[in-house]
Amino acid sequence: MLESSLYRGCFSSADMRAIWSEHATISAWLKVEQTLARAQASAGLIPDAAARALEGISVQDLNLSQLHEQMILVGRPIVGLVRQLRTLADEQGEHVHFRATTQDIMDTAMALQMRLGLEEVQTSVDRIIEGLDRHTQLYGSTVMIGRTNGQHAVPIRLETKLQVWKSELERRLAALSDAAGRGLNVQIGGPVGDLQAYANGDGQQVKRSVAAALGLNTVEPHWQNARDGVVDIVTGLGALCGTLCKLAHNVNLLSSSDIGEVYERPQQGKGASSAMAHKKNQRASEFGEAVARLGRQRSEQIGELALHQHERSGGVWVAEWIVVPETFLLTSGALSWVERMFDDLVIDQQVMAATTQATGISAHKGH
Repeated sequence: MLESSLYRGCFSSADMRAIWSEHATISAWLKVEQTLARAQASAGLIPDAAARALEGISVQDLNLSQLHEQMILVGRPIVGLVRQLRTLADEQGEHVHFRATTQDIMDTAMALQMRLGLEEVQTSVDRIIEGLDRHTQLYGSTVMIGRTNGQHAVPIRLETKLQVWKSELERRLAALSDAAGRGLNVQIGGPVGDLQAYANGDGQQVKRSVAAALGLNTVEPHWQNARDGVVDIVTGLGALCGTLCKLAHNVNLLSSSDIGEVYERPQQGKGASSAMAHKKNQRASEFGEAVARLGRQRSEQIGELALHQHERSGGVWVAEWIVVPETFLLTSGALSWVERMFDDLVIDQQVMAATTQATGISAHKGH
């Protein structure tokens, strides 16, 4: 359903879909192959002409139908990709994918896509925080009844509730930034990750050159079977989704008919019911909660996928191809809805004041 033209806008953002699209993924594989060849040429391991030949190839030059057929036959997409690249590179074809393995290309490409995805997440969270700041500036001094354990507690300032939400989002961003420092790594190691196909330190030179060119980090000796960096990033997204789910759920509660202290700005037909014409359902908070729940739940699967056997374990690695992109996609959808929720949110100060007054509860004095 994440691919459905009818539903996809409800579950992911267009920008995140562009990052994880098939075209973008194949482009990332090609970029890694090109960057690897350029680093190897600079180290004198392959002819410069080979790197130039590869750099002249684009995704448009590839036969995607043939690539799909090879993927089903081989079970890995890079074998078919390399076969086409070697043909397109003509007499320089033997130098394509030199001393590399499929996982080198796919892991490094995934790190590139994760980096772009995290940048998009950062931008979206920043916009949500800007929305919270606007409401705080306009309505922060408004007094509303606090609620604990589903019951009226004592009056609080709206600013306190909004600042708690903001600080939690800031912590989620800090956690993702920390995770990115550990998880956005180049993977250049060859069949078992240890660069044994290289000699005289050439492998390390190539690895560092590729990392520098792509803006990625390196880990030693490799992370083919050590997926903790990916786990940190994906679970970080899941934790962010947990925060987004909480925010959306709480806004939805405050929008209920029985409370009505906030609501989404009305628009003709928005949140309409097919059976009850009087209803104006709160859709942004509803979808924000639903998609964030899905993102959090999807992210939890990544822990299972860290359980590699020996130097490589396809049974868990293959599953990353679904879990990592879909966690990013669902996170982007949740972020889009929560951003819209705060953009459209109306604070009803009169209802807040009336509710607070009706409870007859005064502010807690500490005794």
